[in-house]
Formats: sequence, structure tokens, C-alpha cells
Amino acid sequence: MTLEQSERFACMSEEDKGKVNDFMTLLSKSKMLNTLYVLACSDKAIRFSEIKTRVNSSSTTVSRRLRELEEYNLVIRKVFPTVPTTVEYQLSDEAIALKPSLELLFEWVLNNSDSER
Repeated sequence: MTLEQSERFACMSEEDKGKVNDFMTLLSKSKMLNTLYVLACSDKAIRFSEIKTRVNSSSTTVSRRLRELEEYNLVIRKVFPTVPTTVEYQLSDEAIALKPSLELLFEWVLNNSDSER
């Protein structure tokens, strides 16, 4: 964090600090970044079953994460009236604006991960 960014955060209102804290709490949940990564890597809508497979987690966890992302307007959920019901997810415009930051984060991880872990 640069000095300017640090000063900006220090000068934030308590309401804005709460918003930042809430968002960081959202991102820190189990499998949240994995779910965002899967969606960010796709240029089209993805079915729930494919997300679940790629995230490698339970249906319950993936469902919760997608619901939370939808509440933050980061994911668009489309339900198709098929039997069985088909549900697809894709990033919203707000989340697409977040992609460069996610890419930087993932790049940092790849550049700074130890092969021994």
C-alpha cells in the first residue's frame, strides 16, 4: 500500500471503512476467491455443476458463495425452465471491473509461491 493509499484509507469515513471491511470479509470466505477465479476465467456463462467441479467443493459451499456474490451484484444468475432446472452464472459488469485486480492478485501468488508448499 502506498502512502497515498494509506492516507486515503485513514481518511475514510467509518461507513466507508465498514464497506471495505465487509467486502474483505466476503473475499476471505472459504472458496470465494476460487469461485471468482473460475467465473473470471470464462468468457461465457457457466453451469453450476461446472463451477462446482472446478472449485472442487461441496454443492452447499459453492451455492452459498454464488448467492453471496449475487447479493453483492458481482454475479448474474440465469435459470432456465428445463427438467432438471439449468442454472448458469456469469460475472456482472461490476465484477468484470474487478478482474484486473484479481488478475494482479493471482499473478502475485504465482510469482511468490514456493514450490515446497
